[in-house]
Amino acid sequence: MNKIGIVVLFMILLIMRCAEEEELFFSHLSGWVRNEVDSIGVNDLSLQIRDIDPDQLDQFRERTTTTMTQDSLDGYFEMDSVLYGTSQKQGTGYVAIIADSLHNEDWPFHIWFPNIASDVAAVTLYISKD
Repeated sequence: MNKIGIVVLFMILLIMRCAEEEELFFSHLSGWVRNEVDSIGVNDLSLQIRDIDPDQLDQFRERTTTTMTQDSLDGYFEMDSVLYGTSQKQGTGYVAIIADSLHNEDWPFHIWFPNIASDVAAVTLYISKD
């Protein structure tokens, strides 16, 4: 009987844990895209930032931003409210930054998976034409 009671208790605890509402982890993401050859910032590069959709946690969403000059530094971009994880989904790979060659004629397709783990994150991304 004790073994059955322990198994039932474990199942109840597991169900309660799964029923808890997930805590969402958002970040203000900013950074620079630089040319890999000379480290000069790349302006007017269209980036798609893919993160977890806060309305449907099992789906992703994509939002677009364009690199620009900020504080006299070329290649700057930012995106607010990037959902990089939840209390049940944590780790690298939930956020992707994509430079699609269809939107950027002079640049090849490139994808980065930055490691974001805080309310504010800054990344430097390098891209080359090769």
